[in-house]
Amino acid sequence: MTTKNKETLVVLCMGVSGEADNSENRYEHFLIDNGYKCDVLQVLQFEFVNLDELQNRLSRSDSYSGLVLTSPRAVAALAASKAKNPLCVKSWLEKSTFCIGHATETTAKEDVGLLNILGSESGNAKNLADYIITKMDKTQKPLLLPCSDIARDTIPKILTKEEIGIEKIVVYKTKAHESLKETFASKLAKHPDVLVFYSPSIVEHLVSVKDNDIRAFENFKNIAIGPVTEQAMLNFGIKVDGVLEKPEPLALIQVLEKIC
Repeated sequence: MTTKNKETLVVLCMGVSGEADNSENRYEHFLIDNGYKCDVLQVLQFEFVNLDELQNRLSRSDSYSGLVLTSPRAVAALAASKAKNPLCVKSWLEKSTFCIGHATETTAKEDVGLLNILGSESGNAKNLADYIITKMDKTQKPLLLPCSDIARDTIPKILTKEEIGIEKIVVYKTKAHESLKETFASKLAKHPDVLVFYSPSIVEHLVSVKDNDIRAFENFKNIAIGPVTEQAMLNFGIKVDGVLEKPEPLALIQVLEKIC
């Protein structure tokens, strides 16, 4: 632990702090364990939708080759369906489940019981899609992709180009937290050294509460988790000081050591 670490305040601009899967809080704990001061800004709140339709799709497991899970929230939707009807996921447990990140993998195993999880090392949607292509072909049944209402089409576009079937179903909606403007102002008043952005939607909402004035982000080191979030920041004109190649706490520490 260095003196510099003790003086560095990092604000994690994340989805939902303290949600059931608690996966994003791993970053907070890891930072503190490595000597950084850490604060958490809850930017988003989520609402499940279409769970009846999700159960309907899950009950037709013979129509699919497997699942694609890109976030712990998508897993939480599956877990909610399982809680209502445990049998709806039984026939999926050994099917191929492609996912992004160890947090999603862990949640899928622990909360749903999925056993055959692949691709968690991929780090982002493009890499996962490229990985899926190596494991599937156009003769197989489609994959099922539970996702948010603002999910990008990176994976479906890449797989469709390769004639690999995939069906999206929106299972949760994303919106800004009701007190985001006030809470963000209070975090910035503490004069943090680093802001960490977890997703493009988080970037969008934070820019919005600052009335699109990107000068609000000029006094900090700004870190993006993944290239898609980086591009969203650049699109808004926010300087990017570091990018995590994979959504893992250790990768964040490595970037912090380079830029702080």
